[in-house]
Amino acid sequence: MRIILVFLLDVGCLALGQECFAANRNPRIEVLVQNADAYGKQGNFAVALQLYEQAIRMSPGDLELYYRRAGVYGDAGHYVKAIKDLNQVINRGGGKFSHAIRFRADCFMALGYYQQAVSDYLAFLRVAPKDGKVWSYLVEAYALMGQKQLALQAVNKGLATQSHWSGKLKKLQVQVMTGQRIKPHKPFSN
Repeated sequence: MRIILVFLLDVGCLALGQECFAANRNPRIEVLVQNADAYGKQGNFAVALQLYEQAIRMSPGDLELYYRRAGVYGDAGHYVKAIKDLNQVINRGGGKFSHAIRFRADCFMALGYYQQAVSDYLAFLRVAPKDGKVWSYLVEAYALMGQKQLALQAVNKGLATQSHWSGKLKKLQVQVMTGQRIKPHKPFSN
């Protein structure tokens, strides 16, 4: 029975595209994480953040806690704090949290630090070059920087992936070519 449960936990985490360390975590911490996630989904970010604080105090080396707290900070619009947590994850995670750099780029975008966002999006695309969504985010960043040619090059590279984001990329292409205002995506959106 235990083998089946562990298998289901692993498959569930893989299906969600998240790292999963719950099987090795103190059950008290896991309850805090589950409650934090529930409060975060309800938009009660203050309580969710308090619960993550408690969990991190109990297990300060658990990078998943910082990663998840960064998500709550991002959803709450606290981008500088999210960047701080994501830096921890990126610097100490050894690539276990592949989307951390993308989420940090989203924070930089929200703060208007477009060059830093570009650097992070490019780093992410070196690992996941077929991610049409992130190509569209890169186009937004270049366009907001006034880098029309780089934005159009990013459109072409994104279109070459033949992802389902092609429609968005074509729309951005027209906006860039005609000088229309580009509205950046919502940070941490999927």
